[in-house]
Amino acid sequence: MKSLIQGFLNVLYPPYCVICGALLPMGEWEKGLCSSCGGKIPFLTGNRCKFCGRQLEIGEVCHSCLEHRPVFARGVSAFDYEVLRDGIARFKFHGVKGDGKVFGRLMAEFILLYHEGWIKEIDFMTEVPLHRQKEKERGFNQADILCKSISHHTGIVYEKNILTRTKATTPQSKLSAKERHENLKNVFVAKDCADKRILLVDDIFTTGATLNECSRALFRSGAKTVSIFCLSVTE
Repeated sequence: MKSLIQGFLNVLYPPYCVICGALLPMGEWEKGLCSSCGGKIPFLTGNRCKFCGRQLEIGEVCHSCLEHRPVFARGVSAFDYEVLRDGIARFKFHGVKGDGKVFGRLMAEFILLYHEGWIKEIDFMTEVPLHRQKEKERGFNQADILCKSISHHTGIVYEKNILTRTKATTPQSKLSAKERHENLKNVFVAKDCADKRILLVDDIFTTGATLNECSRALFRSGAKTVSIFCLSVTE
C-alpha cells in the first residue's frame, strides 16, 4: 500500500526540482523547487524579442522572427529551454504530470510579475492541441495541464479545445525551420472566436511555426487578437 501511495504522489508531485533536478525532501514535493532555485527563479527578463522572448542586444524582434514574421501580436516565454530541458522531458515523455502543474504555477508567477497588464487584455486562454492519436499515446496534452495550472493561480479563463489539429504530421523536431512552417499549413481549425482576445499557451517556442498556424486558424474564426505564452524558448 505504501508503495502505491508513493507511486501516486510521484505522478501528482515531482520528487525532483523541476529546474536543477535536485532530489527534494518529501515535505517539499508539492513546491517542485529546491530551496536554491526557489530563492532565485531564472525567469527571462530584460530586452527580449516581442514575439518569442529570446534575448536581444538591440531592437524589438529577433532574427528568427524577422525571417518568419509571426501573425500573432506579441509573445513571451518564461524560461530558457536549456534550463528546463530535463524537467520538460520528464513531464512530456515520462508522464510526470506533477512537473506540469509546477511549470504552470511558475508561468502564472511570471505573468503576474512581469506582464500583469495582459490579464485584463485577454478574454480567455487556450491550449495548442495535439493530434488525437498523439494525445491518446501520451495520455495527456502538456499544454492543457499548463493552462489548468495557470488558470488556477491567475484566474485567467481557460477555454479548452478551441483549436483542433485535423491531421497528423511529420514531427517538427525532424524538420528545418522552413519545413516546419510548410508542414503545418492548414492543419488547425478553430471554433468561433468572433472578436475575442486570446492567449495561446504551449510548452516550447522553437521556430514559432505551430503557434503561428494556430494563430492563423484563430484569426480565420474571427479572433480580434492573439498573444502567445510559452513555458520556454530555445536559443
